[in-house]
Amino acid sequence: MTNIQIEASSSSGLKKAMIDIHCHILPNLDDGAPDVETSLKMARFAEQDGVKTICATPHVFRPPFIQKNLFDIVKKWSDFVPQLKANDIQVELLLGSEVHFVHDLIDVLKINYPYFGLNRGSYMIVEFPSNHVFSGVKQLFFELTSRGLNLIIAHPERNSVFVREPALLYDLIKMGVFTQVNSGSFSSLYGARTQEAAFRFLEWNFYHFLASDSHGRHKRSTRLSRAFRKIQELIGDEEASALVEHNPRAAIEDKEIPFFKDPINPTKKKKTFFIKIPNFSKEQLER
Repeated sequence: MTNIQIEASSSSGLKKAMIDIHCHILPNLDDGAPDVETSLKMARFAEQDGVKTICATPHVFRPPFIQKNLFDIVKKWSDFVPQLKANDIQVELLLGSEVHFVHDLIDVLKINYPYFGLNRGSYMIVEFPSNHVFSGVKQLFFELTSRGLNLIIAHPERNSVFVREPALLYDLIKMGVFTQVNSGSFSSLYGARTQEAAFRFLEWNFYHFLASDSHGRHKRSTRLSRAFRKIQELIGDEEASALVEHNPRAAIEDKEIPFFKDPINPTKKKKTFFIKIPNFSKEQLER
């Protein structure tokens, strides 16, 4: 097997044992890594960036990646884990998923629940289409959380409805739903509107996890350390560390997360410096 080597990241000096709970690292499964070589490059890149644990989270029920045979995901994971050791990549790889909303999600979960949660636990990443949030989402989330699921909304800053109507996201968080921000959202990776929303949601205490949502070595490949440093300057080391270490660790161990700050009602909060992002030059945001 080829021993994959890539350049060292710029995260030297960042003494964190980061956990990436959202990564499309499994080869030839969805729109993430197309082959084993790319998967190994992604793992090496993450290791050099300070990531110690990765949750592989392939798309589920999102067209065209329906993945009705969920055992295929388990097989891809179990086949790839030995490749990390063979290539001397010191990253723990756990299994999870990114669940796309379908109308019969509750019935689907009754049959396949163990396959969806992070590390087979109760924390489950869910995603919405980029420009839509289903009607009745509050009732559905209530039913799911009542069944013991801990829902994590993936990258709400990339959803136009949540950006336009942040009070809806606030209400879901007040219900006990968690959210995960993409590291690339704090730069220009997804555009200025997403970047602005990411900083705004951070200011309003909307976030509980920071993850890469990486889809490949170059495509949507982002450093957690880069985003961590920006967040650290704004909210301090303790709260920033909670997003990449303490909360993710609790999630994969199926424990109550230690950091859950009360969200701020956006209808009662004026825009402040987070929106203008004056603390960072363009060069700092992109480095």
